[in-house]
Amino acid sequence: MKKTVEIKKLGINGEGIAYINRKVCFVKDAIVGEIVEVETEQVKNKNYYMGKLLKIVKPSPARIKSSCYQNKECQGCQLLHIAYAQQLEHKKALIKESLNKYSDIDLSYVQIHDVIGLNQREHFLMEANLPIVEFKDRITFGIYQRESKYLTIMTGCMKHHPLINQTLLALEDIFNKHHCKVYNDKFKKGLRFIKVKVIQDHVHIVLITGQDGLKDEVVQDIRKLNDVSSLFMSVNTSKYQDFENQGYKKIFGQMKNEYIYNDQHYLFSIKSHLPHNQEAYVIINKIVKNMVKSSRKIISLYCGLGILEMNLGQDVVAFDEKREHIEDAVYNAKKLHNDHIQFIYGPAEKKVVPYAKKKIYDTFIIHNEKNGLSSSIKDTLRLAKVETIIYISISPSTMAKDLQDLSKYYHVTEIKAVDSHLYQSYVTSIVKLIRK
Repeated sequence: MKKTVEIKKLGINGEGIAYINRKVCFVKDAIVGEIVEVETEQVKNKNYYMGKLLKIVKPSPARIKSSCYQNKECQGCQLLHIAYAQQLEHKKALIKESLNKYSDIDLSYVQIHDVIGLNQREHFLMEANLPIVEFKDRITFGIYQRESKYLTIMTGCMKHHPLINQTLLALEDIFNKHHCKVYNDKFKKGLRFIKVKVIQDHVHIVLITGQDGLKDEVVQDIRKLNDVSSLFMSVNTSKYQDFENQGYKKIFGQMKNEYIYNDQHYLFSIKSHLPHNQEAYVIINKIVKNMVKSSRKIISLYCGLGILEMNLGQDVVAFDEKREHIEDAVYNAKKLHNDHIQFIYGPAEKKVVPYAKKKIYDTFIIHNEKNGLSSSIKDTLRLAKVETIIYISISPSTMAKDLQDLSKYYHVTEIKAVDSHLYQSYVTSIVKLIRK
């Protein structure tokens, strides 16, 4: 049925929310305050409607023309049609709504700052991980959207660093020139997946292939690309796309690549996950460093490459479950003479317990991304009785659920957020908690 409705707020995925007969109606691409005409359909066995946007009767002043020609079909940037200032307001509102929905924390005692926006709003992604696909009888790189199965070609993404797009177009020409084939699950042959990283203006490539690997002439042409510094390959025919479980074979280039942060030179392996957005990463680390300036001894969980930890002045013991991260962190800490830091590989739930029991550490830093804290980690925090917790998460709902449990023993005092995932509903929240 057709309805004219007013959009009251935005949902967690950036969709407009209206109400019909006291039921929620989700309207993709609609903005708060707009009057829109929609074609509604009640979702089977659900108590809400999905509304297809037919016409904008009264547009919002915040509506802007999308800077991406594929934005209508691509699901990667849900907020690209909204002015940037309003995107930041939406993300702050998401944080508050999540806390109200999933916790009983009294927000009148919590200082929730405005979300910090970024200056670089195009060409900021330093890494792309893409399926290799066939489109119009040519090999290219793209993502099939979940609902529509629409293929979004990713060789000109406005978020990618220019060298990523440039490299993808060059590889597209090389693969088609040599009549390469996309991966065939039945025969276990063909090109399957690509990872492209830009580190200090050098391009590093990993190609996931079937049993046939790469043709010599393909490798020779890739070697001729001026900005490409290394090429790695992994033969992987497993059903699931967990490609990092197997090793990467070096075709050419260095095993470790230089990364510069805060005027320090680090070396990292190709498997290590570097910051996808450098500007946001720097801001987040500065916030955390300021929040722990009065701390004496710190435990850091899920520390990744340990760059933040190596830039803290305190004694730190840091844990991560990815072997490559800890190996690189140990290597760089030794190279930079950071003797006050200890990096430990393994499941944090088990490895952290003997350190927490010592009760000499006064601060936990928890890099939580979007996964919730396990009950064992929460128990460890309760028993360790540390004075301060710095909790970092990109998911407002996950954050709120974890803070509800932690608030039994800690006061949530301050939340600072950074727009780490531009045009998406993720936002990095850095929360400071003080022991009751």
